[in-house]
Amino acid sequence: MKMLHASCLCGAVSLRLPDSFDYMGNCHCGECRKFSGSDYASVGGLDGDKVEIVKGGDAIARFQKSAETSLAFCRHCGSSLFSQKRSSGKINLRLGVLDETPSQQPGFHIFVGSKAPWHRIGDDCPQFETRPPA
Repeated sequence: MKMLHASCLCGAVSLRLPDSFDYMGNCHCGECRKFSGSDYASVGGLDGDKVEIVKGGDAIARFQKSAETSLAFCRHCGSSLFSQKRSSGKINLRLGVLDETPSQQPGFHIFVGSKAPWHRIGDDCPQFETRPPA
């Protein structure tokens, strides 16, 4: 299987992960906008045990957003790296930190009901007001 590499802006953190995401999508919720500093966050979900910290584990800081979710970022440059769910261990990697192009692309938009008012979604991917139906 092809492996992907990811890194923060300053290079203190390096990650390695398989080019096989369970999903890829764009989240427009206010919390993802704040964490990413952008109109929305493009993320790829995969099991946390598939992500290897190659370098800079001590440079990864975490913010406990809720009892269920922590946000990981580089303590040196502030790059948003991923969010992680406590119960499942699932990681939502911020696709902008990838150093190579993955074989998949984001295939949906979630929380468009709270998207940035100035942003216009310009693709034909499915859109969900909140989460997609189970």
